Amino acid sequence: MRDVDRLLLTETVPEVPAEEIGEFPLPVAEDWDVLVSKAEKMTDVIDRHLDFESKLQGRELRPNTLCPEQKVSLVSDLTAV
Repeated sequence: MRDVDRLLLTETVPEVPAEEIGEFPLPVAEDWDVLVSKAEKMTDVIDRHLDFESKLQGRELRPNTLCPEQKVSLVSDLTAV
């Protein structure tokens, strides 16, 4: 079975010669640090929003268990960030 996997990989994935690969690690995005910072801010807003709603309802909430009004509030908070 492993031989079949190796054969399929060699036929479907062309090998890139080492001289064509520039630097390591390969850059993911030019503004990677900015994107990570924004994502951290957004997850912080989501966590705070869910914590606040959980305290009001007395149970742990997840984004898919929010009512439509709570979802709109969450989206508007995320838009502000």
